[in-house]
Amino acid sequence: MEANKLFEALIRWNYWSDKPLPELRDRIIMQTIHNYIDDKLPIILSGVRRSGKSSIFLLIISELLSRGVDPKQILFLNFEEPQFSTLLSPTFIDDLVTLYKQRINPNKKIYFFLDEIQNVPEWQRWVRREADLKDHKVFATGSSAKLLSSEISTLLTGRYIQFNVHPLSLREILNWNSISYTNDLERTENKSLIINKLFEYLQWGGFPEIILSENEERKKRILSQYFSDILYRDIVYRHQIRDVKLLEGIAHYCITNISSLHSFNRISNIFHTPIDNVRRYFSFLEEAFLITSATKFSFKLSEQKRSPKKVFTVDNGLRNQYGFRFSSDAGKLAENTVAMQLLRSIPDLFYLSNGGECDFIIRRNKQFIPIQVTMDNLETDQTRNREIKGLINAMNYLNVQTGLLITNDIEKTESIDKLRINYIPLWKFLLQHSVYI
Repeated sequence: MEANKLFEALIRWNYWSDKPLPELRDRIIMQTIHNYIDDKLPIILSGVRRSGKSSIFLLIISELLSRGVDPKQILFLNFEEPQFSTLLSPTFIDDLVTLYKQRINPNKKIYFFLDEIQNVPEWQRWVRREADLKDHKVFATGSSAKLLSSEISTLLTGRYIQFNVHPLSLREILNWNSISYTNDLERTENKSLIINKLFEYLQWGGFPEIILSENEERKKRILSQYFSDILYRDIVYRHQIRDVKLLEGIAHYCITNISSLHSFNRISNIFHTPIDNVRRYFSFLEEAFLITSATKFSFKLSEQKRSPKKVFTVDNGLRNQYGFRFSSDAGKLAENTVAMQLLRSIPDLFYLSNGGECDFIIRRNKQFIPIQVTMDNLETDQTRNREIKGLINAMNYLNVQTGLLITNDIEKTESIDKLRINYIPLWKFLLQHSVYI
């Protein structure tokens, strides 16, 4: 492609003239990223497609501009730009940078913003070179967990800082709607508004574009498109999948049956396909951040590996597009929401199935914390006993004195045989989860 055409593409994505940045809404993760903007190491943002990584780029650019950085020192390269699609190669970034230096910024420090970097072959070598030279600052995003883990760890060990970007949390949704929740008075005064947004969150999830849309039909169309893009652009195209119907079937099955135990053997039998296909497609769905899983907790690694996995999806909105039975599934949606909240600060989730199931086992500050999630009415002894059985079993198994029971709207502390159970409403846990774990 001739240089002028490439330069036109660069102009579309950059803010070198008087073109204003779009209206930006803050993200909580920026509070942490802010501390590393001046660090010489590259910053990598990874996460599911459409979770807001590019918007976080714009928030960083806005901060740089507010500090007095010349707009011409900022180079934004979107590697899903259609005009780039046939040109992606190991030398393509250098080709673009040369063009940019010739026409915009010949000798000043450059702030590189490389969007969907995994589309460029051998991109990590280019980033490593820049990290070693330390002349410029590199920010990059990617929508593939494998490309942004195994390849980075191999070639960029100790030379990058990585952040995982999730769809919006309940806290962020409240922030975007100017609903205050930072102290007991605000939480009490705004409780009805908070719970209203919680139920919308359980139904529609937290993708930014969904939150900003008020039309339900439009939300459904957007979520369907997101699901299609994740499957086709992040899995089918990248891995050259031939049996697309099988991939779609396994993906639908996993996100419809969230918060449930699944074995590869069972999925293999359902779809009449070899178990190796199931393992491979399951790993692709995880790489694209569409699903994640909790492993059975055991002090024996062999038992962990051979036990069924509990599957969750990155966003309830995606799940509800394909299996929406909101009232009957409130418990599973709540459990999925808790899983996604925990994964914002904890790398691995476990469940316990040992004489009674406990939804989550996490490890924080060298201590195990068992967590149970229920949206059922706990007024009757039968329901209450059923829900706390697995939690008490986990506390005894782990030899810990305290467990957490996340509920619809109960908040209290209960002692049973020297064990303490802390009841906390789901909405309050999502706003203050670090307080309880």
